[in-house]
Amino acid sequence: MEPRTSPAAAAASVEPPVRDDGATRRRRMSRGEVQRQAILDALEGLLGQMPVMEISVKDITDAAGIKRPNFYFYFESKDEVLSELVSSVWNEWDAAIGSYHRRAGETYSDYFDRLFVVSHSVWVRRARVILSGLQATGYDLTLRARWDALDAELNRQLAEQMDRDAAAGLIAPLSSDHLRLITSVTDMITAVFYKDRQRAPSPGESERTLDSLRVIWVAAWGPVDGA
Repeated sequence: MEPRTSPAAAAASVEPPVRDDGATRRRRMSRGEVQRQAILDALEGLLGQMPVMEISVKDITDAAGIKRPNFYFYFESKDEVLSELVSSVWNEWDAAIGSYHRRAGETYSDYFDRLFVVSHSVWVRRARVILSGLQATGYDLTLRARWDALDAELNRQLAEQMDRDAAAGLIAPLSSDHLRLITSVTDMITAVFYKDRQRAPSPGESERTLDSLRVIWVAAWGPVDGA
């Protein structure tokens, strides 16, 4: 058996999805697109300096180098900017994972690595946005609804995979309520990742955390052959 790559090494090796910028080469970004992106970049940069609740629209416009009326041409509020940044993180994660379906010959341990070691690498790169987005769900109902919808879709797809594997006799999950089981496990993983990024521990500590989560994940699925 070939040695398995450590979680920390796997996470470090995951690169952000390469965007096909052929369209960008064919045409230059309009002034409006440049300003809109400047607003998004400004907020993400400010999140590394102060809590999201302390950031004002003026802080964003000053950092973006634009006038206040221009901000409101693109966004209704600071929270709308944060909501779009959160969506960009989920899109980055989706692109890096590729599919939530377990691939042929993929063990449940490898399945965890592809989904959640990749996920952790995105959390590391975009920690400011993810932590601030989760904090904002406590008071921003629109952002909470968007986050919940993204979370629900993830859990639905994972539960459907569990349904298929259980029906094929490949696994004996810890609960017959697959959706509830998956939701509980992914909620736990989110909470652990949140604490991990708040503390920003050494790569070795993060690797130990991923190892523990992998054990729980595999146990929850209950592969009958022990894989």
